[in-house]
Amino acid sequence: AEVQVPMNKLWRNGEPFVWLTGGALALSLVMVAGLVLLVLSKGLGVFWPSPIVQLRLSDGKILMGQITEREAIPQPGAVPGTPARHRVLLRVGNRDLYGADYVWVNEADIVKRETPSDAILIQRREWGNLYGTITAVTEGRRVVAKGPEAGWAAVQRRLPDALAISKTIKRIEKDDIGAVNYEQEGLRLRLRGLEMRGVTSGPEVESITQQMAALQAKYRSIETELAGLRSRLDTSVVVRTVDGKEKDLPLSQIVRAFHPNALSLAGKAGIYLSALWEFLSDDPRESNTEGGVFPAIFGTVMMVMIMSLMVTPLGVVAAFFLREYAKQGPLVSAVRIAVNNLAGVPSIVFGVFGVGFFIYFIGGGLDRLFFAEALPTPTFGTGGILWASLTLALLTVPVVIVATEEEIGRAHV
Repeated sequence: AEVQVPMNKLWRNGEPFVWLTGGALALSLVMVAGLVLLVLSKGLGVFWPSPIVQLRLSDGKILMGQITEREAIPQPGAVPGTPARHRVLLRVGNRDLYGADYVWVNEADIVKRETPSDAILIQRREWGNLYGTITAVTEGRRVVAKGPEAGWAAVQRRLPDALAISKTIKRIEKDDIGAVNYEQEGLRLRLRGLEMRGVTSGPEVESITQQMAALQAKYRSIETELAGLRSRLDTSVVVRTVDGKEKDLPLSQIVRAFHPNALSLAGKAGIYLSALWEFLSDDPRESNTEGGVFPAIFGTVMMVMIMSLMVTPLGVVAAFFLREYAKQGPLVSAVRIAVNNLAGVPSIVFGVFGVGFFIYFIGGGLDRLFFAEALPTPTFGTGGILWASLTLALLTVPVVIVATEEEIGRAHV
């Protein structure tokens, strides 16, 4: 009886359940941290410049690339004690030549494995990685260097200029030509708006026409500048693949080039940091399979910021009103029930509501009212960060109201 009383008191206080909840929370945090570490180890390891291997197979075929994975080959029905067999996943690249980036190779078929020091890895703007050896560097139709060593020296001298010119061309195409096109589209819409009101001539129409002619002249000037820059991009590197094929690659199509097998640890670290920064700060390319994820990061941060600006004042003010100023009664109870129910509504329902209400109803109404000349091309009646943020705010505001009310109640206690 003396032992039973403290145990009953312990269970009545709920202390075991507190420890059980704390242990479950700690286990969940450990699992989440482990998952994050697993993702980081698998994802960040992609950018490390692993060595290029050259594999000679038993059938006489030669492959070159980077080994990205090794796994055991399943042997269903094998006799116990049968030796395990393995295969490696080789990234052969050269997608425009082979049609595939990866190939599985059975280790039992590998006769010889080498790591040639002159093997080069070229990351391209299109078609992924290119593996091989440099045979020549050309300017126009003139060969300026031959062989792996002289060719690599010529590439190192000329690649920075080619990258700078390519960057300038990209900036002009995106900023200068983009600004001219934007102004031309605005003038075209103004002209169409006048036509919809029955105005087809007059001073305003003539003014718009003159502005469009000036913009077209500016566009031709920019095109002439671009043509001059493109004419300077006449240097190419000729790369021979392991099976004897040759690829003539303009330097302007190169993102990064290096010899992984000849790099020191510091050199590999520099390549790794450069690739990681490109992933975080650059735009995607090759249908989002290469390049960076900066637009996705920027869009997500902007959406969360706009959502926070919308939901925080509304949620906190609504909670204060319901808790401190509203007369408690059936109406306030019904509002609380509705808020709690909204907090449990699946997010897909809010998404469908956002499409119908914000995009089609509000956005479509704004287009018909203020941007009729642009129709059927939507201006606000299409998906965007604003509508996504408002939809996310509707999804979050019930949670903010409930949490704020609970904290106000605890403050009073």
